[in-house]
Amino acid sequence: MFPSILILALAIFIASTSCLSLDIDNRTSIKQAATVLAGGLYQYHNTSSTAGLFTQPEPWFWWLSGSGWTSLIDYTIYTNDTTYVSDIHSALSQNLGPNNDFVPTEQSGWEANDDQVYWVYSALTAMECGFPALPCDTPSNTNSSCTNSWQAVAINAFEDFVVRWNIDSKTCGGGLKWQYDPKAKGWNYKNAVTNAGFFQTAARLARHTGNQTYADWATKIWNWSITSGLIGSEYHVFDGTSDEADANCSSVNHMEWSYNIASYLHGAAHMHAFAKDDTIWETIVNGLVDSANTTFFTPSSNATGIMYEQICEQQAMCSVDNTSFKGSLAKWMGKAAVLVPSVAPKINALLRPSAQGAAASCSGNNSTCGTKWYIGGYDGQTGFGQELSALDTMLSLLAADAPGLASSA
Repeated sequence: MFPSILILALAIFIASTSCLSLDIDNRTSIKQAATVLAGGLYQYHNTSSTAGLFTQPEPWFWWLSGSGWTSLIDYTIYTNDTTYVSDIHSALSQNLGPNNDFVPTEQSGWEANDDQVYWVYSALTAMECGFPALPCDTPSNTNSSCTNSWQAVAINAFEDFVVRWNIDSKTCGGGLKWQYDPKAKGWNYKNAVTNAGFFQTAARLARHTGNQTYADWATKIWNWSITSGLIGSEYHVFDGTSDEADANCSSVNHMEWSYNIASYLHGAAHMHAFAKDDTIWETIVNGLVDSANTTFFTPSSNATGIMYEQICEQQAMCSVDNTSFKGSLAKWMGKAAVLVPSVAPKINALLRPSAQGAAASCSGNNSTCGTKWYIGGYDGQTGFGQELSALDTMLSLLAADAPGLASSA
């Protein structure tokens, strides 16, 4: 009987000899790798569920399913592979909720603002890139537009956030709370991913519609994020702050997660594109990219430019959702490179080695990807988050193929 450590070492060795094939200079190769990874992600789809969700170990995260479907929308757009369109439509329809804003009754009692916005990203992505529409829910004998169009869904959610912001502004001079249910744990926390999500939603609607009201809201949220300390010096983005009576956002939780800065980066890139060559937002985008580079890349001297989750990854302590955060950073860096061409060289210098590292962590036909992309092989850690991050990083190399970005940037 082999000792367990030898069995694990053997498994890692075998996996490392059959890593995912990738030529980062060949778009066909990148698309082929993305196809393998999309298939690997889809293996987590819970086909027995009627709610369009992906299987995850406990603790289970509803928002991650939304993130997964958004990535499959990107995959469909970049590759023209329509394999998943029907399932995407089914999943999104089942989670829209009665008001077409991604507040489904089934998630009441624990859905938070950041959970909602990660589903809203699917509608925003579909809206921008001309993804096939959902079956129209407006009666055919009316002249009204579909109330479940991608744009209508995004606007409905935006309006939710506006209402909640106005309520939450009784403390800290503004800012969305993490939770919108006063009974929920974390009610007093105003966090970066929530406010960055609102910022990004407003910025993307501004660019897509040309409506200044959305741009004004984006600017307002950005400014509050600065004054509250969520965005610090040199564009570091911190996790959150508390509006409890004895705190009133006077102190900040300085933990840095990659999806927080990613969420602000994508919004800032859309604001630059909306403002048509505005140097202020270009400077902000450059600052966020530089901050991300120093915080979430190059874990060691022999792993230059490879992405990692600096709080938990090297200690093998990342949770299910933590392992997905790199996907958000890669996805939105890739799109920022299209929306703000001047920043593309420095972004591509990070995404290319990260994609190579991600591919090396994946065991080929089984589509099993690891967490650590800088060890030259599979690390024995696997799950929905790892698969999602690898897919998003591969797709980030194809972002220029997205018609809704390049055509109007």
